[in-house]
Amino acid sequence: MSFTRRDFLKGATFTAAGVAMTGILGGCSSAGTANTPAAPATDNANTAAPGKSTKWYDEEYFKKPAPITGITETIDVDVVVIGAGNGGCIAAVSAADLGAKVAWVEQNAGTITWAGEIAALNSKVAKEKFGVSYSEEEKNRIVNDICRYASYEVDQRLVKLWADHSGRTMDWFVDKMEAKGIHMFLETDTYKSNVYTVLPVTHTVYKGEFIELGPNQMGSQLANPAWAEYAEEMGVKKLFEHTAQQLVQDSGGKVTGIIVQRKSDKAYIQINTAKGVILSTGGYSGNTAMMDALRFRGKDFVANNLGGDGHNGDGIKMALWAGAAIDRNQCGNAFNRAAIDLDHHVGEPFTSGLNDIWWPGSQPWLKVNTRGERFMNEDGPYDFQIYGGVSQPGKFWFQIFDSNYWDDVQAFHTTICSRVVAAKGARNSEVLPGVFPAKSKEEFDGAFMAAALKSGKLKKADTLEDLASQLGIPAGVFAETVKRYNQNAANGFDADFGKNPAKVLPVDKAPFYGIAVGSWLLCTFNGIKINTNLQAIDEKGDPIEGLYITGNDSGGFFANSYPEYYGGLAHGRTTCFARLAALHAVTGSIYES
Repeated sequence: MSFTRRDFLKGATFTAAGVAMTGILGGCSSAGTANTPAAPATDNANTAAPGKSTKWYDEEYFKKPAPITGITETIDVDVVVIGAGNGGCIAAVSAADLGAKVAWVEQNAGTITWAGEIAALNSKVAKEKFGVSYSEEEKNRIVNDICRYASYEVDQRLVKLWADHSGRTMDWFVDKMEAKGIHMFLETDTYKSNVYTVLPVTHTVYKGEFIELGPNQMGSQLANPAWAEYAEEMGVKKLFEHTAQQLVQDSGGKVTGIIVQRKSDKAYIQINTAKGVILSTGGYSGNTAMMDALRFRGKDFVANNLGGDGHNGDGIKMALWAGAAIDRNQCGNAFNRAAIDLDHHVGEPFTSGLNDIWWPGSQPWLKVNTRGERFMNEDGPYDFQIYGGVSQPGKFWFQIFDSNYWDDVQAFHTTICSRVVAAKGARNSEVLPGVFPAKSKEEFDGAFMAAALKSGKLKKADTLEDLASQLGIPAGVFAETVKRYNQNAANGFDADFGKNPAKVLPVDKAPFYGIAVGSWLLCTFNGIKINTNLQAIDEKGDPIEGLYITGNDSGGFFANSYPEYYGGLAHGRTTCFARLAALHAVTGSIYES
């Protein structure tokens, strides 16, 4: 498929995402001197009970604990980076690459390798190898489209910052990876419908020979260990299996260091910083008490929380204790791919296993509610589908299809991470461990159908009546719904919801299939407010000197709905802003000399 700017960027071809919605969905001194601790993190993040609050969030939950005493060791550096996920890796290596003395703190034993797609505009590899570039006018259209997903409840300057600097950041990224024998791919197999457009912005690393239709091993599992190698080579002091506890501030509020705790002996270490602390601890998706404290709406209807492990909101809490402000507008990275058990449970306690994921949940097959009624256009961004679905009884929906499912998914041609069919111009890498986009019906059955049928979550029946019985929905209403849907398919026009006619495919050939589907959560996005230097800011918008926030600890970029059709935007924002944070901390400017 070939691409031109006119094809992707003319007029109103972008996502119409302007309707406001509530989203669901980052010198030595000891204790007692002028450099005093802001407050320690609690050992158990999930024990605090929400109380009365004069703010929109629960002030009692975020109350500063007593300062830590008993420091056993001090370390002096220029910059300390907290977290070894995508943002922490970039920040640590960037700061060291600029000549800074760096300490790198991570609660786990190694780097975190979740997610791998990185959105960027106008990288050299995109322009020179794949022939994709964007003009200033087109960049501004993209910026405004991203803001429309959020009903503009974001700081548009931050979105523009990514648009302007992501390409330059990607160039640095590519140069570093190439030196390690790791290469960069740009996904050019995209999609355009009567409503939505997917643009070629998604970069992913790979190693060895790229296989056109896959399978390919790609993503952070290759890049982040390489960043760790760089850190070792550059002399970064790694304090892994250490947990950050509290920021250290001077009498004027400037952040001058951080106190961490070594897991092995519980000893407290104070790291003093000459230039800054960069927090990148991954948000709060693993902390249900913090979800309550921040009024996270998604807690009530998320079925599966696959990204919660270790994401306890520690960076956000420490920044709040230091006087930073936090986003009120919520957003989470959620997907319409949770397979619901027979009891149709959603909300806490969440499931968290890969066996509870139904990856074809994003395929735009017929959806019905517990009453057997169709209720929306099934073709659209993942969380738009979730919002429509969780507004129905039980906060879930049923996905319905027939024996032509392999022909259907080929015709649907979904892209980015919802892809289930291998395609030219796509990365065709793992969607789940050992599971790749399929090149045949047999591969699709083995990758997706077999396990879902074996678990009992996916129902199979020779008649619609039997399928309705297995799903527990009214057979008569369901039959009329399918009849109406099939008539729309025959007419080549969705008279009910205006779905792209190419994706209104009949459900008329036995056997028939149905599965209860809900939402699974990957991460949270509402974090600490920042400025365009990536500094944490207070409620007045003034920077907290010495404190930088990146990744899912930071806010201002997403609200209400995540722009899924810009594949890898969260990772792209994190990569770009982690680099810029390191630049500003070390040099005082986000621009390279």
